[in-house]
Amino acid sequence: MTDFQRYLHAKRTVDDRAIDRRVLDHLERELPEGPLDVVEIGAGVGTGISRLLDWGVLSGDVSYTAIDRRAENVAAAREHLLEAGFVEEGDRLRRDGVAVSLVAGDAFDALEGDYDLLIAQAVLDLVDLDGALPILFAALSPGGLAYFPITFDGGTLFDPAHPIDGRVVEAYHRDMDREGSSRTGRLLLSAVPEADGEVLAAGSSDWVVYPPYRDEEREFLGHILDTIEGALAEDLGSEFEDWLTTRRGQVDREELTYVAHQLDVLCRV
Repeated sequence: MTDFQRYLHAKRTVDDRAIDRRVLDHLERELPEGPLDVVEIGAGVGTGISRLLDWGVLSGDVSYTAIDRRAENVAAAREHLLEAGFVEEGDRLRRDGVAVSLVAGDAFDALEGDYDLLIAQAVLDLVDLDGALPILFAALSPGGLAYFPITFDGGTLFDPAHPIDGRVVEAYHRDMDREGSSRTGRLLLSAVPEADGEVLAAGSSDWVVYPPYRDEEREFLGHILDTIEGALAEDLGSEFEDWLTTRRGQVDREELTYVAHQLDVLCRV
């Protein structure tokens, strides 16, 4: 398992706390009766799948296609789902009537069919939203649902404060804007109607990690700092090195609080 897969596992408890239950409850109420055809893009190591089953959102006759562009994520998802009680059934994994097909590839190329529900967690802030939404909506049947949880929305906070926090956060968000947008959460609320969709529910899904850390959340914070380092190492120079050293020491001593503002958005085509 690579560092990235360990990060995806480490953030499960952070995501569990962050998910907006009101939006999730609305999704559950909107799901049509009978067999469901579900697709998830950027499915990672499969923790979103097991969460929906463990929380009772999905049950019964469900065909679930999980797509991720990283083959190593797909392999880790298979391992996670087997540990979560799924059993192999041909080329699929099954638990409680939910049959999962794991697919390695670019979701925007692999999407095909008329799905009842499309899920994209922490994905849309990494792509061009105006170009992505029509492709995603075209994969849904008329009246189909799209659920976009943990979508970054332009807020990053560290505590205790550091003198260059403002510069670090500004540069970090600017780096996000090179391919996606650091304000995707709020932009979805207008972009969905422009793409002939309807926003059904939206709510805050902030990551909040504070001492004492739970489970693997120290590793989660370490990955966040590594990501910021990779994005900004050439932008801020020696002051940034001091910032990183300070923050990593605070993680080691369980002193750092981290908050990232995000939105969960549910919509219908």
